[in-house]
Amino acid sequence: MCLSYLRLLRLPNGFTALSNILAAQLIVSQGRPEWGGLGLLMVASLCLYSGGIVLNDYFDYEEDLRERPSRPLPSGQVSLRTAALLGFGLLGGGILCGGLVGTAQLAIAIVVALLVLLYDSYAKHTPLGGVAMGACRFGNWILGLSYGGSLALDWPLALPVLLYVTSLTLLSRAETTAARRLPLLLCAVGILLTAATIVALVLTERLAHTWALAVLAGAVLLIGYRLWTTYRHYTPSNIQLAVKTLVLGIIPLDAILTFAGAPWWGGLLVLALYLPGTWLARKMYVT
Repeated sequence: MCLSYLRLLRLPNGFTALSNILAAQLIVSQGRPEWGGLGLLMVASLCLYSGGIVLNDYFDYEEDLRERPSRPLPSGQVSLRTAALLGFGLLGGGILCGGLVGTAQLAIAIVVALLVLLYDSYAKHTPLGGVAMGACRFGNWILGLSYGGSLALDWPLALPVLLYVTSLTLLSRAETTAARRLPLLLCAVGILLTAATIVALVLTERLAHTWALAVLAGAVLLIGYRLWTTYRHYTPSNIQLAVKTLVLGIIPLDAILTFAGAPWWGGLLVLALYLPGTWLARKMYVT
């Protein structure tokens, strides 16, 4: 039963929410965060993300009965009522933890929770679904940037994750049908725009370390190879593998931004979250 709840929560994905906050905080504090506030923000982020994941399955119950009957809700391992209570409870916990940090963080956590509900209940089934999901991640990064820095100056640092998550979400919508290659092509364009945005942040000195662009180039080549392989063998299973790679790739993306904008060891600290995330992803699904 415990494993069913961990699957419902998409436990491996939670590390990507933590990496958002950790990266943002290490950048705005230049490696000297206030650890108590950082801890509360990480808990808030994890609650908001996990609540959104649970409610995503809650709202997708009928679809999962047809396409993913083995998952915890359609298989009856977790009841719909329990999922609703858990999902909304986690969103509330995220808002509470944000409020314990400060008024600004409370307001941002509320906005993120509302964006999550908008995506889960409506937006994901519209052409703006990818942007809505990207906005949730953008809000998560803003939550991290809001404490100890100047949000009016720092908010562009959250743009790469907005573009990246929007791109992978577009691809994820084809993972059960593989009907058209257009989502993959749009995803590839979005990844290139993500990289271009990071380059722009470095060139405009919002991120200080130009050497991190070499790490970025290597990451783009690896993702490009994965997308090319998926394009050649365009099947649901390969799309799901690509989406899994991209979801967990949020952590390396955060690490690259940290390498570019904070002490080098901060990037390694963020990247360390990739290890438990990938290990757990071998045991449970992430999409």
